[in-house]
Amino acid sequence: MELECPYPAGIQHFRPPYCPRVDCPSRAGDGPAFRFRSRGRYRRACDRRIVRRFHCHVCCRSFSVQTFRVDYQLKRPELTAAVFDAFVSKVTQRQTARCQNCTRATVRRRLILLSRHAREFHDAVLKRARARGSLRGRFQLDELETFERDRRLCPVTMPVLIHEESRFVLHVEAVALAARGGLSPRLLVRKKQLEAKVGVRRSGSREAVKRCFEVLAAALGPSTGAVLATDQKPAYSAVLSAVMGGRCAHERHPGRAARTVSNPLWPINHTLAMLRDGLSRLVRRSWGVSKERDWLARHAWIWIAYRNYIRAFTNRKKRTTSALRAGLVSQPISKNKFFEWRVPPLCWTTSEGSQSSGSLCAGDLRGPLP
Repeated sequence: MELECPYPAGIQHFRPPYCPRVDCPSRAGDGPAFRFRSRGRYRRACDRRIVRRFHCHVCCRSFSVQTFRVDYQLKRPELTAAVFDAFVSKVTQRQTARCQNCTRATVRRRLILLSRHAREFHDAVLKRARARGSLRGRFQLDELETFERDRRLCPVTMPVLIHEESRFVLHVEAVALAARGGLSPRLLVRKKQLEAKVGVRRSGSREAVKRCFEVLAAALGPSTGAVLATDQKPAYSAVLSAVMGGRCAHERHPGRAARTVSNPLWPINHTLAMLRDGLSRLVRRSWGVSKERDWLARHAWIWIAYRNYIRAFTNRKKRTTSALRAGLVSQPISKNKFFEWRVPPLCWTTSEGSQSSGSLCAGDLRGPLP
């Protein structure tokens, strides 16, 4: 089963490869083989599409084709593509709700759904890349600074790790920074009030950078080396050495150099500029800024899915994406195809009794089943 096209026969000839019930005995490694039979069809009320149902002979419960799809349990599945376009086009949630004639709660729930699917798909791609040994070369890391609620009292940093040649984004974090210095008396009063409510704000930059390097180490595998380019922030060298030892060569370049094409850090600088231009939460001096950094991280993962797998690498290379250029996928993935099927779990037992496992992926299907 391939991530790019998990069910090539299409929805009309769909055959479930495993029981989507997490507690089904067939999902266990030493459990019985998964066996199923057809159990009729039903028509979805939201889009009038006919959906096939199945019955699992192992757990004696039923499920449908819809259980395997991203738009499972959605009352308005037609909103997914439009909301996704808004999320990567610098449109705020409120404006998206106005344009699509829905509530802001609907947009927020779609943000949770799309970000979770994007993260699971991305994790699956990296796991498969490690198994195949297809990720190698040069990488770059830098931090983008923004804020939540207040620019001086609640700054936020976002370390971003990319593959240099393809601009493929491997990982992003959104963590707190300590409050700025040189505050006015009025801001000092607000700072004390905030600290009394939520505690002293401390920097999480070092831990976030460490997680980025851990993702890189896991994606490369135990014996693959790499080259990492960063600016001259002192913490980077120590954290990189602690996580990867001598496997990764470290190049340091001046961070205050002009951000032109001749700058060695141009790929990461350009990626951060695109990220700031695509997310409404990162637009400078705007009321669209995130009130909580966790929502910023969710939003960023949607943009990463768009940048890595859907958007053309350049306007002149419309059939090439960053993931395709990095050798991590076998074909371009359209927006509709990307948000069609859920990412399959790590292991399943086929109806013929053979066990499949390995490099595919991520978490189990979530949510109650019909």
